[in-house]
Amino acid sequence: MKSSTTQRLMALVQGVAVSVASLLCSTTAMASDHRESPEIVNYPTADIGDFWAFISPSDPSKLVFVMAVNPYAVPLISKSYIFSPDIRYVFKIDSDNDARADSEIVSRFSKENAFAHPDGHGGLTTQTFRTTFSMGLAPLVGKVTPTTQVRKTPLDPIILQGRDGTKAFAGLRDDPFFFDLVASDRTFSGMANGFRTKTDRFAWFAVSALVVEIPLASVYRGQPLRLWATTEELGQRGWKQIQRVGNPAVKGVYIPENMTERFNASEPHNDVRDFKAVAEQSARTMFGLQGETLDRLMGIIIPDTLTLDPTQPTKSPNGRALDDDLDLMFWFNLHAPIAYAPGDLDGVHGNDVPNSTTFPYLAPPIHPQ
Repeated sequence: MKSSTTQRLMALVQGVAVSVASLLCSTTAMASDHRESPEIVNYPTADIGDFWAFISPSDPSKLVFVMAVNPYAVPLISKSYIFSPDIRYVFKIDSDNDARADSEIVSRFSKENAFAHPDGHGGLTTQTFRTTFSMGLAPLVGKVTPTTQVRKTPLDPIILQGRDGTKAFAGLRDDPFFFDLVASDRTFSGMANGFRTKTDRFAWFAVSALVVEIPLASVYRGQPLRLWATTEELGQRGWKQIQRVGNPAVKGVYIPENMTERFNASEPHNDVRDFKAVAEQSARTMFGLQGETLDRLMGIIIPDTLTLDPTQPTKSPNGRALDDDLDLMFWFNLHAPIAYAPGDLDGVHGNDVPNSTTFPYLAPPIHPQ
């Protein structure tokens, strides 16, 4: 990054204009994509708080997708969080680099049903779900892992396994996202001094997680994959897209709030036409970016899809692993001093509990003692 750009960036971090601070206080507080647009606040079962896609750490022949909805879920009232039977949850896969889906993985959920757990825990309710694959893999059908407020130890995850090497899980898990959103808001509003606590503001919160694993060979055609997630509801003219997420925090940082609903309803292949100019303007205004640095950033976030080259290690911005650190500058390879050090905005560098290297990868929800 050129020194003049770095100086402008440091000045912006120390004291940003009131209008920009107001924008960031209303957006970074929703990071990564937790309740980032006005309408989705009222629809938590369709709110994609986060999306991850990575090569399995235990089997490099498998591709893993994770969608988290119901952000800010509290485990102590865990039975109140469900997947909506009126929504379909979709992972989309572009295999030829045109930002159009060539394959889809679709999950649908039933209404809640009574469920007697094999270990004798009665009085539980759960859902069933069905996951289908447009690339010809056999469907998976089974139960959502139920939650219990009777005991503090979560029930073992119910893992669906298919004959094609597929797996699926649905249920409440610890939110893998880690970020000190309060410190970041204070930094951008010029109030950072004395308020830097390096606190993961998502610690102890859970999400309703949908995790699907497929053979990489079923979608990989020798080019980097473009991946994203959507939630959709059935309307008079078929399925209507409610929300989409590719890269984390794009809507929350680079798309103005009055355009987020339009963004959620749109398709990635139109992002260059519809949203690149406004994203560039946001990057110039907020971070003073220009030239090659701005072009590199736009190449990552527009179109808004996670790009994953399976021949390279999974680490943002090549896919997104659960443990990847989402400092807004570091993640986009902009190594300028932010609040703590080069590339370090919030001082939080790991989840409050460790994730797993085996399916379903996310840690179980934490019940406060």
